[in-house]
This record gives sequence, structure tokens and C-alpha cells, in this order.
Amino acid sequence: MKHAHLKAFTYKGKGGNSAGVVLIKDNLSDDQMQKKATEVGFSETAFVKKINGNKFHIRFFTPKCEVDLCGHATIASFYYLATNNLIEAHDGKWSGLQTTKVGNLNIEVNYLKNKIDMVCMQQSQPEEFGEVLDFKAIGDSLNIPEEYIRLKDYKINPRIISTGLKDILIPIKSREILNNIKPDFDKISHLSLLNQSVGYHLYTIDQGKIYTRNFAPQVGINEECATGTSNGALIYLLSTEGITDEADIFQGEAMGQTSLIHSKAVHLMNKYIIKVGGKATLINEQ
Repeated sequence: MKHAHLKAFTYKGKGGNSAGVVLIKDNLSDDQMQKKATEVGFSETAFVKKINGNKFHIRFFTPKCEVDLCGHATIASFYYLATNNLIEAHDGKWSGLQTTKVGNLNIEVNYLKNKIDMVCMQQSQPEEFGEVLDFKAIGDSLNIPEEYIRLKDYKINPRIISTGLKDILIPIKSREILNNIKPDFDKISHLSLLNQSVGYHLYTIDQGKIYTRNFAPQVGINEECATGTSNGALIYLLSTEGITDEADIFQGEAMGQTSLIHSKAVHLMNKYIIKVGGKATLINEQ
């Protein structure tokens, strides 16, 4: 079974989160997909099956288990489909749907001078699951004092939010503190399971720019340099707090793999439309 290796949410041609993409024609069993994802070894591998010209069914597997949705593997998948001319652009754009375990989600592939520029995905309707007020436990799991768990200019407590996957969104006082955190992954796994979340998404605001880190050890991902679903949840939170509705979010700086995730929240008739987008690069096929 062949797969492609892509990096999604690249920044200036570098960084980006590795994803595997497998194009399938016939049905594969869960065991076959899990075995392949484990063999590929990236944080997620997407298994993509065409339903019709504008609709694709996608499932996502980490090396350890299946997850309902994955932002960076979605960006990688549709970039790969576009590079192989398996989708057809009209007037500089292709629009379609991906069918996932969280429902049908809109996808756009934008072109610039006949070259793929950016892939943008809609996420599921945001859901809130309350605050996490055990600051001491969070601080212990990150090896930082409790007073670092806050933003410099805004009062927001850690919150659990999902736009496809449940994350604990944790404010951090400064960019320097964020980048120097040495996490205890066993404690993060324990607190994530306790709160029924995939993991932690840490964020800070520095001179008007947003920086993040993501830890999800309980699903086999200690840290990754770009996450679409987590930053979708974050832009929703920042929008509801009146901070911003749209932002370029930087992730992976602490890993030396700075990545860029463009995120946008649109409030429409008591609902939010959340979109994340970014660039991608094909590394190889094997």
C-alpha cells in the first residue's frame, strides 16, 4: 500500500507538520488502516476515498488509534489531490466536501497563477465543555508555576473546546515561557484522560501575534508543530472573548519547525463557521 509524505501548514517553505496520505479505491479494514498508519509513523495518516467529483471520504489514524478529524492531514490530503489533478479548479478555486466522522465539511483549494496556493477547511460547529480550574495540576504537568497560566493582557481560564477534537486550551503568560516549557507527558496524558480531551493546546499573545504549542501524548503525539483542529478551537475562543476573529497563528517555534496556520471565525445567525488554512509541500511518495 503506497503513501505520500507531505508537510502541511508550512511557513516560508519550511516547518509544517508531516502527514501521510493514502489514496484508496477499495474498502480497507480498520486493522489495515491502523497497521499502515503505525508503519508510516507520522502523527496522522489520512485514508482518502473519492465519492464523486467534489466529495471525498476521509478517515484519520495516528500510530496508536483513529481520530475523528485532523486539520493538517486534511490540508495535506487536498493539496496532494490537487497536485495529482484529481480535483478540477474553476476560476482559480476548487470547492468540495470531505466526509468525516464529525460530518460533511467544506474544503477550498485556492490557486495563484495556476499554482496551488492554499488549502482551507471548515471545521465542525464549536462545542464548549467548561473551564479547567485545577491550575496546580496543569502547572505541575507543564513544570511551571500556576501564575504563568494566564495571558498578560486578558483574563481567560483554561477551557475545553472542540471544533472536531476536544482540547484543553491553556493561556501562557509570555512567548519566552511558552517556548521554554518542559512538559511531563505522563501527567498531561492523565489530565487529558480525566477531562476527556485529546490533549493540551497552549497559547500566548506576543506583540499582537499568536504563538502556540500542542501536546497530545495520550494519542501517541507528544508534540507537533502544526494542528488545525486545535487552532480552530483557539480562534473560536479568541473571537468569543472579543480579541480577534482572524489570525495567522504560529506553532512549532520551540521545535525549530515554525509553521503557520491561518484561522478565521465567522459569527452567523447564532452559529460560528470556523475555518483554518495553510500551505503544504509534497516531500515524497513511497
